[in-house]
Amino acid sequence: MPITVSELATAPVKGMRLHRSSEVQLGPRGVTGDREFLVVNDDCKLLLSDRNPRLLQIEPSWDWSQNVLALRFPDGSVVQGVPEAGAAAVTRNYQGREIPGRLVPGPLSAALSGYLGRKVHLFKRAPDQLGADDHPVTLMSEASLQALAAEFSGTTPDPRRFRMTISVTGADAWAEHSWSGQVAIGDIALRAIAPVPRCSVTTHNPESGATDVRILHALARLRGKRDITFGIWCDVERPGRIRVGDLVLPPAEAAPD
Repeated sequence: MPITVSELATAPVKGMRLHRSSEVQLGPRGVTGDREFLVVNDDCKLLLSDRNPRLLQIEPSWDWSQNVLALRFPDGSVVQGVPEAGAAAVTRNYQGREIPGRLVPGPLSAALSGYLGRKVHLFKRAPDQLGADDHPVTLMSEASLQALAAEFSGTTPDPRRFRMTISVTGADAWAEHSWSGQVAIGDIALRAIAPVPRCSVTTHNPESGATDVRILHALARLRGKRDITFGIWCDVERPGRIRVGDLVLPPAEAAPD
């Protein structure tokens, strides 16, 4: 059975709800518009969704071609506008890597502050910076997700818990964890790096933000206490466009340039 792309997802604002797409443009730093924005406090400290789960209730929509960002809040209200670049600033990811960019003044930041009940700022990363945590692309197989159902009375967890860029079908469960080297998808090429270590954000409901499922416990039972990884990190070797349905050739089958 061939391996193909089954789903594509991005997070226009890091920590907020995912946006599913039928196709995406992939550049050297990942999908265009992915993790383009972050949310920081008044000291420019990054707000992480595992400590600020209410971020998951906000649905962002980023039209990068028109430079318009819209935020839909749980009450149904929508605030949108052009995210004008304000003061230069620097935040850091969870590992301490510096991410330079600019604060975004105006109604978008004001709406976020009102929603969270404290002063925060929308932050636009610099174009040459990586918004994802460690590598620009993540990939998982649907079979790996379905393997978790055994720990949840036969119910497959919502894939959004893992915030993956690319989901594929046709691969065996956990097969992607052994991939190392070039992965060809349509006209683009990725380099599989390593499995993704998982944190408590996976235990939060991707709609409500509430802690409701013991994903880390399930991974430990299935894969061992020292292996709570799921999906793989990838770097971009050859940029281009990815579409749902594209053929995926894992390292054993991909022909390097």
